[in-house]
Amino acid sequence: MRNKRVLVIDEESAFTRFLQDDLEQREIAVACIYSPGDESGATAFAPNVIVADKKMLSQSNARLLHRFDCVEHKLPLVLMSGPDGKSSHGTAASLRDADSQIVATIPKPFEPNMLAEIIDQYGEESQQENLDADYISALVASDRLLDNLVVEFQSKHALQNGAVVGYEALSRLKTRRAISPATIFSAATEMSLEIEATLNVIDQTMKLAAALRKSRKSVPVSFNCSAILLTQSDFVERLFGRLEQDRNLRGSVIMEITEENRVANIKVVAEICQMLGRHGLKVSIDDYGTGHSNLDRIAEIPFAELKLDKEIFWAFCNDRVPMTVLGSIIDFCHMRGAKTVVEGIETAFHLEKAQLLGADQGQGFYWGRAVPPQYLVKHWTGL
Repeated sequence: MRNKRVLVIDEESAFTRFLQDDLEQREIAVACIYSPGDESGATAFAPNVIVADKKMLSQSNARLLHRFDCVEHKLPLVLMSGPDGKSSHGTAASLRDADSQIVATIPKPFEPNMLAEIIDQYGEESQQENLDADYISALVASDRLLDNLVVEFQSKHALQNGAVVGYEALSRLKTRRAISPATIFSAATEMSLEIEATLNVIDQTMKLAAALRKSRKSVPVSFNCSAILLTQSDFVERLFGRLEQDRNLRGSVIMEITEENRVANIKVVAEICQMLGRHGLKVSIDDYGTGHSNLDRIAEIPFAELKLDKEIFWAFCNDRVPMTVLGSIIDFCHMRGAKTVVEGIETAFHLEKAQLLGADQGQGFYWGRAVPPQYLVKHWTGL
């Protein structure tokens, strides 16, 4: 099913989040339309199959379907219906106006494998590649990037007994969950957008950390921050301001410095990290083993945690990287009094290999995917 691209027109729900994640695991790219403002991004996504809830097929969405018509044939259209199977007023007219070819109608909820089989049968492989950057550009141009970002949290676990020892805040696009933050915030994205998005994540992180303390489930919560942001005075000042406003969270929030292609002045980053540490913010090195990461660079930064990137960990699991390489990194961290976290633990085999390395903590789908904060604490009301 490689290069199959599916556009889902539906309401945002736990079902559509699950559907996106499941299809992406099957290497089927998914984008969603939850509101008319999402249409420009959908056009850039260039789908070859459309899956639409009957009640969502308004006249405007029917016009949108016209844009995807190919000269040779109509796009396959899969209709989803609710338990009662009824359609809203205007759906029939919308379907008549749409030039897409209806290939199946399936009632919700359904198992994703049912839809995957239909996609495999009717969807042609896309000849276009690397469309994610175009998708992000379309969201930025239509001023929909920040509105589309949500924050979810993935648990971190002690390798010794599996206990939850923390959570990591992860940015997700509601309409295109598989796009990584590294793609969303690249050199092509305005720095001001990245600053606002990161500050929103920090606010959500601090709120969850406070809620966990209040519910007596206190564990640290971390957020991701690109190294380049720590060289931006506007961002740093606003981060310090947040730390000063809530001193009760000292030690409860961790900043994970992400590895990326944009090279920042490491000495400036180290100085900022030292000042942040004096305000009670712990520092973690994320994605170690990729990009520009090496022991010389991280020796400059006063970190309390280092996270081994899943690719280098998987390479170790597949006997492509010797144990001595990762073992030396873990020993280096322990000598500095820092904990180590293995990313990408998805199976019992991965867990066993991570334990063999002598790392402290693990993170990955073995324990579950990232979830919205209301799944972790009661009475979550957002910001």
